[in-house]
Amino acid sequence: MRLSRCEHPSNPGFVAGLPNPIVLIVDDDEHFRDLARQMLEPCGFQVIEADGVEQSLSRLRTHQVDAIVLDIVMPVRDGIEALQDFKALTSKTKIVTVSGARKSEVYLAASAYLGADASLAKSKIGSLSALLNLLLDR
Repeated sequence: MRLSRCEHPSNPGFVAGLPNPIVLIVDDDEHFRDLARQMLEPCGFQVIEADGVEQSLSRLRTHQVDAIVLDIVMPVRDGIEALQDFKALTSKTKIVTVSGARKSEVYLAASAYLGADASLAKSKIGSLSALLNLLLDR
């Protein structure tokens, strides 16, 4: 049987007594949100979803989150604009920007300049749990 990173017995995310980090997934793509949830929950993360910036701001008013996974390219209000609002609202929350758009490297580079703690191409979603563990010092 092959173990994933989060199932490995040496994974510090499974030490008894540690709280499960809460992650807010902000993406207009329901399939991406579902995939992120399927990858994070078995690794000990609690997942909250939002389909856009306005809904995510509402979620942040009612939930304290440890990390936000933020899509950069969304309709109505994009992640670049929202990134600055999130940083002002939740300065201690880690923010990972993601993009699957053409030229996503440009968007992700801009997000790093604007304060994202990390960025990830959507094609590398398999690394999300490990990246969050690193950012959250788990």
